[in-house]
Amino acid sequence: MANYIIGGWSQDINYQAPPQLDIIMYGMVTNLTGLTTGTAAEPGWSPTKVDAPRNSLAKVMWTYGGGGAEPSNMPDSEQDITQIVQCTKNHYWDGVDFDDESQMNIAMVIDTMQQLAPKQSSYTFSAGWDYNNSSSSAVGEATNQAVKNIAAANCANRFILMCYGTQMWGKHDIEKNVGPAIELTLANGVAKKHIILALTPAGLTRKNLDYFLDQVKHYDIGGLFIWNVDELPEKALKYITASLKPA
Repeated sequence: MANYIIGGWSQDINYQAPPQLDIIMYGMVTNLTGLTTGTAAEPGWSPTKVDAPRNSLAKVMWTYGGGGAEPSNMPDSEQDITQIVQCTKNHYWDGVDFDDESQMNIAMVIDTMQQLAPKQSSYTFSAGWDYNNSSSSAVGEATNQAVKNIAAANCANRFILMCYGTQMWGKHDIEKNVGPAIELTLANGVAKKHIILALTPAGLTRKNLDYFLDQVKHYDIGGLFIWNVDELPEKALKYITASLKPA
């Protein structure tokens, strides 16, 4: 049986990861200049001040970026890189997830990942129509180039494909984008076990969950991650675990 991993993100720093999770990522750190959750005007917790929660055997990472992150083109200095690396090491985090929804500075993301080693790094990106149709989308073209560059630098442990919006895509969009996004990521130079498919509990049904699980196993990629995993029903997590890690 293939070795799949299960992971997820939580926006609640007090969330206790269940034993089924191999990786838990806390965030999102969307104030990229101050390295806090929330905004510069209304900051929340910061990985520069908070030790990584240890409540399970899961690897514990923090997420740099995400929806609403600002400013763009970050990190943009050696000082930014040093701050990310030092807070990760000083506060016992296992690594950093770079959730690129703000047109990050990929050259410096690569530098940061390299300096984080042997800590883990992941690159998370939207893998929908834009990504799969980069010839018609400047955003998609930039994302494809970012994936290629990070893969060539061999500095990321995982490439996480966000195949959802504010909720699960409809059947048509799932069928048109999920498999092609995996194939494109492979073509962009990413090893299959470094590719992770991601979904969200919002709008999740048994049917679309089965589709994602089938894609993970069909392509024999790295595994499945869940956005807002703390909102996933326990029975759904058990179902995912039984599918990817049968006893």
